[in-house]
Amino acid sequence: MLIAEQLMLLCIDPKSGDFDASRSHADANLLCAAALILDLFEQRRLRYQGKHLVIEPLLPTTHPQLAAAAQILAGPVGGLPASAAVELLVGRLNPTSFNLLESLFRRDVLHRVRESWLPWSKLHFPLRSIQARNEASTQLRNAAVADHGSLRGMGLLMLTDLAGQLEHNLIGDTHEAAMSRLLRLRGSRSVVDAEHDLLVDLRDALMA
Repeated sequence: MLIAEQLMLLCIDPKSGDFDASRSHADANLLCAAALILDLFEQRRLRYQGKHLVIEPLLPTTHPQLAAAAQILAGPVGGLPASAAVELLVGRLNPTSFNLLESLFRRDVLHRVRESWLPWSKLHFPLRSIQARNEASTQLRNAAVADHGSLRGMGLLMLTDLAGQLEHNLIGDTHEAAMSRLLRLRGSRSVVDAEHDLLVDLRDALMA
């Protein structure tokens, strides 16, 4: 499952299927765009060099959302800064968050219901697969307490925090450990750890 899809499972209300935008430090589509960038990096479809994101054109992906994101980011010669990449994906894949929810519905992870009988009424995506959400929650908890956090785990921690949902997914010492780990992303860069610097750049872009 994509990082972006796990993010949606952690951030929507299981019963209503809605994303609580009032608690978020960033728009849901911005968060999903950043998560897709992390997915591309994790799958080695994207490299981060000189503060720019550069697509690796020879490595295909079968996931339609990632394929579309890779095609969009492959356009600019020399790559893009993280902030520009996020904005470009939001503009070209809009609505990114809805597309991810639709993908999860098609795989029986979420239900899809209309607010009323009217065909243009708002769609909601209540949780269907408890197992899928539990797997995302386990990923989040492990990232909070692991000695060496993975890109996926740290990305989920960062994005769930920016969505205002970290305290709903982690409690007590685990939440405290997660916040301590996230402090390392506030402006601290490393010349040898591309994963860390990519997370820092994405966080800065989402907080701008």
